[in-house]
Amino acid sequence: MPRTNRNDKLTPLRIVNAKRICIERVKPTDTRASAVENNESVLWPENDSSFFSHVKLEDMFSGQDAVVSAPFKGNMTQIAADDSLFGDLSLSSRRNATDEQVNQVNQMSPKEQSSFKAINMSDLSLAEAEDIFQGIDNDDKPDVQNTQLFLDAMPAEMKQINQRTEDESISVSMSQSMSFISKSILDGIVQGTQYETYKTAKNRTMLQTQNESAELDLDQLDWQTQVFAEFEAAKEEDSFPSKGDFYGLPDKVKKLIFEHKGINSLYEWQNECLNLPAIRKRKNLIYALPTSGGKTLVAEILMLRELLCRERNVLFILPYVSIVQEKVSAMSPFAIAMDFIVDEYTAGKGKCPPQPQRKRRSLFIASIEKGAVLMDSLIDAERPHEIGLVVVDELHLIGERGRGATLEAFLSKVMFLNANIQIVGMSATIGNLNEISAFLHADVYTRGFRPVELKEYIKCGTDILEINASGQTLEDIFVLKRSVNYNYSSAVARADPDHLAGLVSECAPEHCCLVFCPTRKNCENVALLLSRIVPKQKFFEHRQSEKVDLMNALDAMCGILSPVLAKTLPYGIAYHHSGLTTDERKYIETAYRFGVITVICCTSTLAAGVNLPAKRVIIRAPYVGQDFMTLCKYKQMVGRAGRAGLGEAGESILITQSKDNLQVGEMLFSPMDKALSSLDQMEAVGLQSLILSVIGLNLADCRRDLNRLVNSTLLAVQANALEIAVDELVLRILRDMFKNKVLKLCDSVPKGTPNSSDIMTTQDMTLSKHSFGYGSVSGPGSNRRLLISQSTRFQLTSIGRAAYKAGIDYKRAFAIHKELKQAQQQLILSNYAHLLYLVVCFNSNERGDELFPADASILFREYTSQSAAKQGLFKQLGFTEALAARLAKTQSVQGPLVLQLNRLYKVLILCDVMDLLPLPNVANKYNIERGTLQHLISQSTSAASAIVRLCEQMDEFWCYKPLFERIHHKIDRCGTLELEALLELPAVKINRAKQLYAKGFRTVEDVAKTRPMELVKTVEFMPLKVATEIVSAAKIILMKKLDNLEEATEGLKNCLYFSEAKQIKDE
Repeated sequence: MPRTNRNDKLTPLRIVNAKRICIERVKPTDTRASAVENNESVLWPENDSSFFSHVKLEDMFSGQDAVVSAPFKGNMTQIAADDSLFGDLSLSSRRNATDEQVNQVNQMSPKEQSSFKAINMSDLSLAEAEDIFQGIDNDDKPDVQNTQLFLDAMPAEMKQINQRTEDESISVSMSQSMSFISKSILDGIVQGTQYETYKTAKNRTMLQTQNESAELDLDQLDWQTQVFAEFEAAKEEDSFPSKGDFYGLPDKVKKLIFEHKGINSLYEWQNECLNLPAIRKRKNLIYALPTSGGKTLVAEILMLRELLCRERNVLFILPYVSIVQEKVSAMSPFAIAMDFIVDEYTAGKGKCPPQPQRKRRSLFIASIEKGAVLMDSLIDAERPHEIGLVVVDELHLIGERGRGATLEAFLSKVMFLNANIQIVGMSATIGNLNEISAFLHADVYTRGFRPVELKEYIKCGTDILEINASGQTLEDIFVLKRSVNYNYSSAVARADPDHLAGLVSECAPEHCCLVFCPTRKNCENVALLLSRIVPKQKFFEHRQSEKVDLMNALDAMCGILSPVLAKTLPYGIAYHHSGLTTDERKYIETAYRFGVITVICCTSTLAAGVNLPAKRVIIRAPYVGQDFMTLCKYKQMVGRAGRAGLGEAGESILITQSKDNLQVGEMLFSPMDKALSSLDQMEAVGLQSLILSVIGLNLADCRRDLNRLVNSTLLAVQANALEIAVDELVLRILRDMFKNKVLKLCDSVPKGTPNSSDIMTTQDMTLSKHSFGYGSVSGPGSNRRLLISQSTRFQLTSIGRAAYKAGIDYKRAFAIHKELKQAQQQLILSNYAHLLYLVVCFNSNERGDELFPADASILFREYTSQSAAKQGLFKQLGFTEALAARLAKTQSVQGPLVLQLNRLYKVLILCDVMDLLPLPNVANKYNIERGTLQHLISQSTSAASAIVRLCEQMDEFWCYKPLFERIHHKIDRCGTLELEALLELPAVKINRAKQLYAKGFRTVEDVAKTRPMELVKTVEFMPLKVATEIVSAAKIILMKKLDNLEEATEGLKNCLYFSEAKQIKDE
């Protein structure tokens, strides 16, 4: 196809025209025209039966974790009207879901098949064609793939099993010769229940060590012989305070669960888990089940028990900010009904340490990083006992580089505290439960339960193979189910060689479908491709006016409608990745849950993030970015297929190319990914940070205590396997810390201290004037040799304490100290640019191109348009007119100032954000994705907060503290002074805050005293679900303020009482 460089992107005018065309095509009758007309003027209905109303969920579906989504049949009823996304609900079905309709999911009619052939790909504009065909090989020789090629490429072990079965004519038992299958395809699923106490596991591990020939593993035990052996033996009475018959909770909690989750009763495994000895005795517990098994509900019941029965606070750790915000919204109605506080701890949200609460308990819902900061602040304030329970979701992330080290350090400190804090972890994909159990001293409960059957398929060319995990040979494991033929035209076949459109059309729009793609760009390309190839009438007519409403809402509330979404949304197809803003993703997720969007092309992060179940999951290619997919990622993705209430079975289809056959086979038959400690990675920066924090928190102040703490980490549990000498690693880190003046001795060490001959640290005292707590040393080149015994006490210097408080390693602290010291000599305060430069430095890598590099042409354009005051920062950093001319000529950022220029590019962006330029405009101006811009803002907010904490520990930087506090506040709010109160509310961004303010809701109190339905009627584009969340959050904020005032009043009363009592006594 001939191509040119013509830019054919949608302009704002063309986006409006695209929506107008969509609206006009929705007008076959006067009734529909009227409906659309109403939707354009008033998007949200005025009654309580909108999609976001609190309809009686029990009338709509049964079963746990069900989602109100029109396209799903089975236990779900179909939405009655097709007039508006937010139109009235009718509990009667618009169409009867007959068996024939359900069966049509797997077989398309000849008419639908012919529609693929009728599509003329030449109708595409040149720019659209380039988008769609990007990444398609132009080889004349197409990729050949079929069942036989796939089977021939399987791992050698499988072929040996096949040969052995044929030659010896013997049956190969699953447990002996094919145990690896049960650990991969079956995901460790066994019949019945697995439960092992930490003590039993420890004894078994010791036995394994003595008998090297035994290769037992927690996942390989025959659990049939020991299911709940301890249950009958343990006759101890439950000492847990009971306040009702629902697992010790008041009956009101059961009603709330039914009202807000639509759950009548718990699954058998949930009841079993809630009655485990570990729960009754408040021992640490890890429970692992496949995705969609209902793990979160168990955690919520345990958290409510701790809050209401034991009356202690709870810390709930979640992996992503979006999930934290979703869970805060979900728990808010429970908090208001049961009188406890829900606090969000992410980026700039959450006070550390929290205000003490005597009257109400608190549920802290936090990201991994902010949860660690919160716990450190409580330990520092000597209040860790206020936390009674820590729940960690996605526990397998402890093996992720970077964040995993933070999570491991956090859990290690909680364990080391010995403050009677129970730890409960849950995960669906973890391959070394025995090691995690040893680390947390936790009992382990696993069960292979899914409420809905999952059928896994592999697509090899036109063949679709079903994975039969109980098979004994390759042919029995990979069973040919069918071959697909969608009668594609040659143009369509070239654009879609993997038959994505055909596979999607079998399922959607009657059911929902997720298409996982390797990269963000591929998500957009596939969404464009599908919108062009899927049967037009079938997809376009499905929920037409609701899609118009959705496009209007995205355009109005997010400030822009993505050009790609403008083309795909009319067909109910969208993409979802981190390049979209939080608001855009939330609207897309909501529309998907209600069946308006029926196909989402997404990256792997969706699999571990927001709960968006599907009837069918298609994995576009076995890659995550440039890396080949692991079994853990594969299981997370396919686990999205088939949820309770969405039909009898879910389906997953992995599309393979011949070049990937061997790796796919190795992945499927590999054991589940192990969670390996990363404390020793990247020059042991994780372990350095752990040592810094425990010394700063006074949890350890000598080598003996440090070794004891570090030997209780996951790293120590895995030390032999990783071939790491933990004590030697600790010693090396201590030497570096003394050498770099991060540590100092608390008192003098007596000569001839026992056990210190092998602990010799040389401390170079000839650094600059800044000794960070050591004092100056006369004479160049003078050294001091320190002998440190096991009991020698040491403490942090000021720079060490600053690093610990800022939550960074000491090497980064030195770099930040250097930048702050240099800037202090000639700080520019005529604008925010210089302070923002220091904020950007905090997260900068060695080139300054984290998140994105600078665009040379845009940088030059913006530099030349800046005022002389703002150009002053450029000149101070060495950017001369000659370098500017070279930048314009070469159109590339290079040379000795590449670090500074990449940083300055981000500074210009943040300056525009602080000047209240709309975020979509800023993103377009600097050619970055809106989601990436949002990430930069969040990252800068956290950095400003960390710099404030760092400066608090160093007297020389006293002047910086109020400046960076202002920067933190300004970036975090990104709004004017009058909007700051409203921006405290979750789910309220700048556009929503402006809406509320314009409609008379000026304060949190104004929002709290209104009814959610009043917000829906008053504020445009306000779903009832969002209105309910905002009102609930406003009430919780007022509850906290009331508690604080009551605490202050009580303190004043006590002060007056003691004063009067003393006066009477003196008289």
